[in-house]
Amino acid sequence: MRRILLPILGLVLLALAFGGNASAQLLDPADLHVGTGAGTGCATGCGGDPNIITPTVFDIYYNPNTHSSQLPIGDPFYLIVATPVYTGSTNSPTVGGTATFYDPYPGGTTSTVSVGGAVPSLGGEMTSGDLYANIGLGPFANNSFGFGNMVACDIGTTGGSGCPNSGLQGSNAPLFGVNITGYDVFTFSIGTTTFSPNDLLDFTGNLPIGSYVAAIGVDYSALGGKGEAWAVPFTESGIVTTNNVPEPSSLLMLGAGLLAMAILAGRRTLTA
Repeated sequence: MRRILLPILGLVLLALAFGGNASAQLLDPADLHVGTGAGTGCATGCGGDPNIITPTVFDIYYNPNTHSSQLPIGDPFYLIVATPVYTGSTNSPTVGGTATFYDPYPGGTTSTVSVGGAVPSLGGEMTSGDLYANIGLGPFANNSFGFGNMVACDIGTTGGSGCPNSGLQGSNAPLFGVNITGYDVFTFSIGTTTFSPNDLLDFTGNLPIGSYVAAIGVDYSALGGKGEAWAVPFTESGIVTTNNVPEPSSLLMLGAGLLAMAILAGRRTLTA
């Protein structure tokens, strides 16, 4: 009897941990868009399915969607980065400790908000299922952000279940020919509860090639206690298609340092 009751008790505790909102769903899953950074042509998202972003600059835009409550995003509010796992992969994304807050975008006032450090998902390596379910917020999002969709655009799968973004199909894919076995998922807490329609958060960081960027915010008390969420759908997510290449000035400094080391080594050899 005890063996039966313990698993049941565990499920009850898990439900309570998420506010008892097992039936909660997004009013509309397209409130948040990942863009290419403030001041760029796709800052508010391009519907790229997914949107192509750089490894160092990207943003989250609050689309003024009339099908949702359009309330400020609640707490918790997470930036999500999923990095592909394969032989030789680097799975340590970094995001700057602050983000620039545009209220509204463009032309509004600017301020800074804090961004927490990378926290690995309690769901462990994602090898199937949905991104939001992996971090424990599955009841608040649909399943469009699935493992199959992510792999398809990273390796360039074509056909019926292939990547919907034609610019990422075949050899144009960032990890074409690579065997992806899973995704390491990280959350970064965003320190604001006033993110509202037409607002934009501009981030800096260093993300591995093939990474996906998303976000979700939850208000557990909304809708009569059922809870409301705001999330990035796969259609408006961000995908990193290039490696971070050092700036020319950094390369020059590296070259100068190597040259100096070579000269010093040569002098030591002559002295000996």
